Amino acid sequence: MMVLSEIWRFCKLGLETFLSSLLFFYSHLSLLLISLIPSVIRAYQMFNSQTPVWSEVVVGLTRIFLILLMISILTKNHVIKLGKKGFWDRLVKSCSVQMKKNWPYGFMSQFIVFIAILFGLGNLLIALIVRSSLIPVIEILGFKSYDYTAAHNAYLFFLKNMSVIPLAIVFILKMCGVKPTNN
Repeated sequence: MMVLSEIWRFCKLGLETFLSSLLFFYSHLSLLLISLIPSVIRAYQMFNSQTPVWSEVVVGLTRIFLILLMISILTKNHVIKLGKKGFWDRLVKSCSVQMKKNWPYGFMSQFIVFIAILFGLGNLLIALIVRSSLIPVIEILGFKSYDYTAAHNAYLFFLKNMSVIPLAIVFILKMCGVKPTNN
């Protein structure tokens, strides 16, 4: 049976992973700027029912690039090194050690924090922000005529793509143990 101190240690690990993910993502201007691309496209897609297929391709490719850039920054390796087999071998080995170290309790605590705080609380906060500030935002942007549901969805998806989605990617990378490896 787990002792209370063990439970606290694992809860602390989950919270530290969440807080370090927040700090990491929002302290890198490059990640924020790249996240604007899928955010703006998703908002446009939600506001307009007819959008070109290429917009979905751009969202997907931007997310792949964002993940690779996050891995590059987390491991302190140039993006070019990500194309080398040796880099991935070292990274997989490092992540494997991290997963074994945290399995199962550390992993489960991180997963619970991921679901409860990042998705639960994160999505709730975004929904509250959208609900309370949609009309002022629309007035600031100067829309004279608009579909309320489309505007709501556009704003909601913009905020999710600037917060929950990139934070989820960072959180999962950190949870799996992506960190600097020996070059």
